[in-house]
Amino acid sequence: MEAVKSSSYEVLDLKPENIFTFPEGIPGFEKVKRFVILTHPQETPFARLTALDYDLCFFVVIPWVICPDYKPDIDEEDLKKIDSPSNEEILILSIVNIPYDPKESTMNLVAPLIINTKKGLGRQVIINNFKEYTPKFKLWQEE
Repeated sequence: MEAVKSSSYEVLDLKPENIFTFPEGIPGFEKVKRFVILTHPQETPFARLTALDYDLCFFVVIPWVICPDYKPDIDEEDLKKIDSPSNEEILILSIVNIPYDPKESTMNLVAPLIINTKKGLGRQVIINNFKEYTPKFKLWQEE
């Protein structure tokens, strides 16, 4: 078992089935391959995709929590690269950008993370219907 320490979390004992490998890394962070998803009740519905071998984490969210009409068209080749034959067997997450003013926070609907939770494999993809969405979807809409 491995242990991970996050600045705002206690040390956690990790089982191999909770570690997700991104064989190609995430664009811009290609050397970072192994991640775990950390949750905290005060941050719900958000989670942290935290690197095991680097001091790096991404805030992530299940996109349907914010955008219920989201319908990503994921390429079959992308699914094959994580050993997943169908969309039903994967976890889809959007990376969240939190700027200085949290009211301006956005999530990326164009390039979600897809994770095969059974195989522990993940990758970031560009969806086929990317023109229908934005990489800067506002989390909080003006009323």
